[in-house]
Amino acid sequence: MSYFQTDEIEVSETWLELQLSRPHSSLSWAVVGGGYISTNKVYWLKVSNSDLSPEIIPEEFYRNRLVDKGEKEEVLGFMTSASLLNYSVSEKSLEGLHVRSIATVGLGNAVRVGDIPKQNKKIGTINLLVQTSETLTLSASIEAISIASEARTLAVLESEILIQNENNFATGTGTDCIGIISPTGESSIDYVGKHTVFGHLIGATAYEAITQGIHKWKKAKNLFPPAYQSSVNI
Repeated sequence: MSYFQTDEIEVSETWLELQLSRPHSSLSWAVVGGGYISTNKVYWLKVSNSDLSPEIIPEEFYRNRLVDKGEKEEVLGFMTSASLLNYSVSEKSLEGLHVRSIATVGLGNAVRVGDIPKQNKKIGTINLLVQTSETLTLSASIEAISIASEARTLAVLESEILIQNENNFATGTGTDCIGIISPTGESSIDYVGKHTVFGHLIGATAYEAITQGIHKWKKAKNLFPPAYQSSVNI
């Protein structure tokens, strides 16, 4: 049984929604709700190239879609071109602590960190949400994003996605986004480094969710050899 079963996930082709049973602190650089906010709702919105022409402001576009949906509260909002129906979830528990990571994965605009920016007409991004069972301080939330980012990078490197026209492996995409949410409360966790139980759980779930998402993306793009596709169930 999931520790987070009261926080319901609903999915359609256009929206992936996480309704939280109580307010959470959120730290991210998401299109909507970026920064450090309090919210009880997380959304993923699926878009296409035609939705985001150069004159469109992404946040304004997103908020207009939320208005159309009837949403009036502040939310954490990810934007993606990846299939929401292929979202991945990993949940792990240890010593009474619980972490769940939810990811949508597209690698159409895969890049290697530090490379010179280039025009890429392909779209695709990794959006990762990490949810903890205990309250995190702001500094712990920043550390959690660092752990989740490291896990994301490891998963992408191990997937061996070559950058177009180069003999280098990608480390992510140009538009990846990570959000950390934890329930609001007075007693807070101050440290979540890799030597802590929470650091372990954050890293393990983020890595697993993104690895699952990469497998689903590769399968959808027919990037596996036929023999491999017939031998795995993802």
